[in-house]
Amino acid sequence: MNCLIKKMGIILLNYLNYEDTIECLNSLKAQTVKNISIVIVDNGSNNSSVRKIKKEIGNSDNIFLIQSDKNLGFARGNNLGINFLKNKLYIDNILLCNNDLVFSDSTFLDKLQRQSIAADVGAVGTSIIGKLFKNQNPAFWDFSKKSIISEIQSLEPQEPSFKQKVKNELLKSSFFFSLKNLKIKYQENLLIKKNEKDNLLTSRESKQILSKKNLLHGSAILLTSNYFRVFPYLYPKTFLYGEEMVLKILFEKAKLKMLFIPDISIDHKEDKSSDLSFEGKNEELGHLYRKQSDELILELFDKELKDIQAEFY
Repeated sequence: MNCLIKKMGIILLNYLNYEDTIECLNSLKAQTVKNISIVIVDNGSNNSSVRKIKKEIGNSDNIFLIQSDKNLGFARGNNLGINFLKNKLYIDNILLCNNDLVFSDSTFLDKLQRQSIAADVGAVGTSIIGKLFKNQNPAFWDFSKKSIISEIQSLEPQEPSFKQKVKNELLKSSFFFSLKNLKIKYQENLLIKKNEKDNLLTSRESKQILSKKNLLHGSAILLTSNYFRVFPYLYPKTFLYGEEMVLKILFEKAKLKMLFIPDISIDHKEDKSSDLSFEGKNEELGHLYRKQSDELILELFDKELKDIQAEFY
């Protein structure tokens, strides 16, 4: 039996990057739908984020700010907002949004709420237009233990081979020449991607249930009441990477489906919060987080649904 997505809440996760959060919030305020509850979770920012965001919220009665005293990461930070929406406002269709999204289409939420979904659809995604007008949805993943093991091995520190060292030196010597070619290719790509964007929303089917080897991009994903009947929150053991793949594994084990709707579109500026998170820090820290999330994903492949559900509590 199909039903409409009616009562819906939105979560914005902020860490340091309050400028993007405020821009995203203002684009939500400009939506034709005005009565949707918005929860901003500040994930332990040590700058002026909270003060700036509070000022922007003002006296609004449908925008809420939750403060964490430390950075909980993506999943557990969002879980603070999920807990508030579910248990305080009794909302169980929840749109998780990166704070660097812009809702350029003022009817985005209205279109989303009008969608009819089946009882086994646990998540809904739309077109997400990123850099160079590239649509990030849906993403491809091999959905295999082999691909995860390969990813873990690639993150292990390795001494470059003699061949790689020579290649690195050649790249350095041709750096300025390459920059000129790169600029030309970039300008060509801009024109190509603009044409792709113009044709993007008319070249696909109106709705798609994703195959096993496709997943929804995590920058904007609507978790439905069907999902929350099986899982109370996002899987809480990730920190920064791998959330989409974890979600895909959970969906496969719970026999839930992901629905992609290409003719609704949102803009994604991409990665400023991650850049701020690692500012002044070693690149190895990013590799460490990736490796930890890959190892966690590898473990999930072999776990039973009931054992995974127990880990939420």
